[in-house]
Amino acid sequence: MVNRSSESTGLGINWSAHQRWVFVVRAMNKPGTLTAAAAVFSNRGVSLEGILGSGIDTASEEDGRMLFSFRATQQKQDLLKRSLERLPNIFQVAAYPYEDSRLRAIAVAKLVPDARVSHDSEDLYVETISRGETSSLLLLSGSTMAVEDAIAHFREHKQLKDVVMSAITV
Repeated sequence: MVNRSSESTGLGINWSAHQRWVFVVRAMNKPGTLTAAAAVFSNRGVSLEGILGSGIDTASEEDGRMLFSFRATQQKQDLLKRSLERLPNIFQVAAYPYEDSRLRAIAVAKLVPDARVSHDSEDLYVETISRGETSSLLLLSGSTMAVEDAIAHFREHKQLKDVVMSAITV
């Protein structure tokens, strides 16, 4: 496992030079499009932190969406964007820094039953989906950083059992 907290690792990766990015991709909603797009990252040595794909209109194959979150330098992000734009089933690639105010995050977090949410941020909305004897499910939404901070709080206090998170543009 790579230690991302250090400036540089034995692998020669300087994580401090890698910014977090989100690509929002408009593409054909057909088999192979996601695989081809993911290969662009893999073939260039970039690991994806998150992938989300959907068809906005399931009756139309012209209206697919994919979101990719990853870490890369500005130069590598530019290369990835150009490479994706060259794929035949891709219409448009929009690049956003992870902290961009046009991005909103949503997460479903499975927590220990007695976990409590601290609302330090005015930009975090929390809804309880369910509570059980062994766990609680919460829906969190807000800015990417507000949701990340809430998840980090749960993780730090050993309250997080599982989480699924993605970003979307507004």
